Amino acid sequence: MAERTRSNTVAALIAARQCEVAGLEHLGRAVKLVGVVRALIHDLQRERGASNLFVGSRGQRYAEPLQRYRADADQAEEVLHIHLAQWLTPESRAPQCSRLLGAIALVLDGLSRLPSLRAAISDQNIEAAALISRFNDLIRHLLAVVFEAADAAVDPAVSRALVCLFNLMQGKEFAGQERAIGVAGFSQGWGDATLRQMLVHRIDAQERCFRIFMEFAIPDSLELWQESMTAPCVTELERLRRVACTASAEILSAGSLDFAELWFAHATDRIDRIQAIETRLEQHLLELSEQRLAQSRAELEDTRAWSQAAVGNGAAGSKTAAVILGKPLPLDEHAHSGPWLEIERQRLEGHGALFQTSLLDLVHTQSQQLHAISDELAAARDALKERKLVEHAKALLMKHRDLTEDQAYRLLRQTAMNQNRRLAEVAEATVAMADLLRP
Repeated sequence: MAERTRSNTVAALIAARQCEVAGLEHLGRAVKLVGVVRALIHDLQRERGASNLFVGSRGQRYAEPLQRYRADADQAEEVLHIHLAQWLTPESRAPQCSRLLGAIALVLDGLSRLPSLRAAISDQNIEAAALISRFNDLIRHLLAVVFEAADAAVDPAVSRALVCLFNLMQGKEFAGQERAIGVAGFSQGWGDATLRQMLVHRIDAQERCFRIFMEFAIPDSLELWQESMTAPCVTELERLRRVACTASAEILSAGSLDFAELWFAHATDRIDRIQAIETRLEQHLLELSEQRLAQSRAELEDTRAWSQAAVGNGAAGSKTAAVILGKPLPLDEHAHSGPWLEIERQRLEGHGALFQTSLLDLVHTQSQQLHAISDELAAARDALKERKLVEHAKALLMKHRDLTEDQAYRLLRQTAMNQNRRLAEVAEATVAMADLLRP
């Protein structure tokens, strides 16, 4: 009975390592998918801004750049379709990726509607607000793919890196929406107060995302961020923000298209600088996931080697081994340090004693690793949970109180300020009282 228990314990340890390797392999594929999605998001964000400038000028400006941006987005979309081929085969699916695949399905549906949106833009047959909204929906679904990849991460270090990248991408998307809203507003002379409210909301929302990014960022990406924030485009954009929020429509209307083009140029420069930080974070994420996968595979081989050595420990001519901190170590004529002598003493006193001590060490070490992973993953996912709660609460308010997204967010934020509570706490309470929201 004891031998069978030991054998099953060894088998369970090996199976645990195999599951860890499989999970990290899936995570590695998800990390590569995030990179492909990130490139497409950037091209669509640029196309959205240029489309607003084209529509706002009644087709007189930015027609040629808009065609280039569309071509870039089409190329990025083709790369996505090629990459998705491996996700849609039964043998490549993982049990934990159902939500991720659901998000991918929404992305593909949104991309199928992109040609009709472009046709409406080319024909000047769409309002700026509707244009922005339709691009926003598609990009939101793309960001949901990144969110699901981060939420399903099985490694704490990779999870932190994904949370960091996701929040930077989300902040950059709000910056992209700000660019599109600003182009529309300057083109129209800011005669619509709703556009100004939308602009303020996007400024506030992106700053919140950037704070979370800085909390999880690696040092070199933080340095890039600080450098980008001192660039001239940031100073000019801040000046134009003040113009948009304080100047009268009469002042702006005379040169509104010039203001719109200037706004687009400075906002694009800032967003491109943020994209450079995204690229650095993506590189770090790829390196990290590859390192963790290689480490996990090596640990699996170590566990297998140790179990084989333990089983054949009493056989004639076999080379014995022991495990220190979960690593198999051969015992040969060159082992002469203190720890090796202690291992040799245990071996000579009985194979069973060595086996049990080594096994307990391995179980204890692996248990500590699992607890550490669980704790760190919980910390990293807190940032994701807050976003999920706020989005859910906004959706409920929009549905049952007939509010726009901006109005729902402002209501949540104002409630949080009035009650001196965190936004996530107010969102959680709103979700908990969903039944009371219905008319």
